[in-house]
Amino acid sequence: MQKWQYTPQSPIFFRFYARCFLYPYEEMGYELQHLFRELERGAITEEEYPHLEQVLNIINHYQGEEIKLVRENFVSLFTQWEGHQPDCPLLASEFLKGLGKSYNPDPFTEDLLDSGIPVDEGGELDTIVNYLEYLSLLSEGDLVSLSTDNLNEFLNTHFYSWIPIFCEVLYQVSQISFYKELATGLKDYLLDLADT
Repeated sequence: MQKWQYTPQSPIFFRFYARCFLYPYEEMGYELQHLFRELERGAITEEEYPHLEQVLNIINHYQGEEIKLVRENFVSLFTQWEGHQPDCPLLASEFLKGLGKSYNPDPFTEDLLDSGIPVDEGGELDTIVNYLEYLSLLSEGDLVSLSTDNLNEFLNTHFYSWIPIFCEVLYQVSQISFYKELATGLKDYLLDLADT
């Protein structure tokens, strides 16, 4: 079982990664740069410096791609439409189902709805964006009530059990460097936070 160790900069790192999994919009590059500047101004530890460099690398790859290409890859990688299954579904339940694993997101989604994170309650709640936003609040200490008494067990079940695998698959199936760098950065960051 992994024991999670947050840093003061963890909330910003998680918000950065959550933004990267949204549909690419015109202002996204500016928002990513803003989050990078917040990280730069914060108290970055020696252990976090490689992650700060990775964030800058992700931004550079995003800016180096044409927005049209990033959007096309987003649609191909993450969305389902008639006759097309996503290469890497953003829903935890769908992603794990594709790997032949069962997963019940209900404990997570119940806590998510109680957390105050703005979500579309009519839509699917177990998206990677919601998981990362939740981790941002959790690492800030803003969530006081969990549906489990064992925080590490909760995190391992609902985060560590699938996000690193998701990142490996995303790296393999992505056609552009932005999503490959994103997958590498998020996986490395989570693995460093999870102390074995």
